[in-house]
Amino acid sequence: MAKGKVSSKFGFLDEFNKSTAKMEGVVTTSLPPRYWHSFGNYLMNAIMAGDFQRGHAQGRITGIVGPSGAGKSFIIGNSVREAQKDGALILIIDSENALDDDYMTKIGVEVGEENGYYYRGVRTISQVTAVVSSFIKNYRKEFGTDLDAPKVFIAIDSLDMLMTDTELDHYNSGDQKGDQGQRAKQIKAMLRTFVQDIKELNVTMAVTGQVYKNQDIKNGEGVWVVNDAVKYSLSQIIMVTKLKLKDGAGQGAEVTGIRLRANGYKTRFTKPFQAIELQVPYDDGIDPYSGLLEAAVSQKIVTQGGAWYTLNSSGEKFQSKNFSKVQDQVLKELSENKNPLMAVSEDEEDTANVARKTAVQTLLENAENANKG
Repeated sequence: MAKGKVSSKFGFLDEFNKSTAKMEGVVTTSLPPRYWHSFGNYLMNAIMAGDFQRGHAQGRITGIVGPSGAGKSFIIGNSVREAQKDGALILIIDSENALDDDYMTKIGVEVGEENGYYYRGVRTISQVTAVVSSFIKNYRKEFGTDLDAPKVFIAIDSLDMLMTDTELDHYNSGDQKGDQGQRAKQIKAMLRTFVQDIKELNVTMAVTGQVYKNQDIKNGEGVWVVNDAVKYSLSQIIMVTKLKLKDGAGQGAEVTGIRLRANGYKTRFTKPFQAIELQVPYDDGIDPYSGLLEAAVSQKIVTQGGAWYTLNSSGEKFQSKNFSKVQDQVLKELSENKNPLMAVSEDEEDTANVARKTAVQTLLENAENANKG
């Protein structure tokens, strides 16, 4: 049977197409994202979307996860700024007062409803569901699934500060009881609903969440474990950890920012588990080109010799302070390179990772000694 002739041979398939096309909520085509919003950094885009110019996908939810203080709110704030540059309406859902107007203005976001920027502070999972449901319901009422409908970027920071209604009731009555079992189930149900609700629309969503230390070194999860409610619901998950960025060396060196590590924990658009390292100064914020030089060295596009670098394709020599002279050419050559990105300093492992490796080695040695005995 020739390809492309099946529907004309079997009449029941025509009836099937007609009936399912009329079913509310059923989509009859599977299309790639229509557009993307940048993370604000080329390398971060690449490890999540397989393209230095992409990032957050239309109709999908991206999770930005990591331990406390790793820069999750900073990344989602930069993403909001980039989406706003693309003309998107912004809906901020803030559960921890991390995305206040002063902070967002500082990193380049134009706040205020006159700029298409809408802020809602929340405390509970049900409040988030109600806010998003109201927004999407009214958006659908006005635009339906029109491909030319306004773009929307929804940022939720963070999932972990949200309470269940039961937890809030306990608090209001002066009781400190938790509701952990229900909390995880409700967050999972909420995210699953959002995934289904936005996939046809010009809506993109990003959420932040905590990770927890791996207690089972044999399960293959690595140092940090992502909550299952987040892991199974989202299309993309980027995991971030941090090291201090110091000005100078030694104990007296001033801490001027963070070295942010980003790992493509889950992605449906490129190879997973690519890792990069970026410098994020406190005063300047993230640079779109941050990390490109290190990535180019690891990919042998640039050769380093002491304080000098050589762009191999042209032979041009430069120092890191003059990287801006060649950064666009380096970006072009990295974009054409299909090798996975692993631009992380191997000699800068964090304490948790070292401890995990030590524990694994001890386990293996104990097993070997037991076998010998």
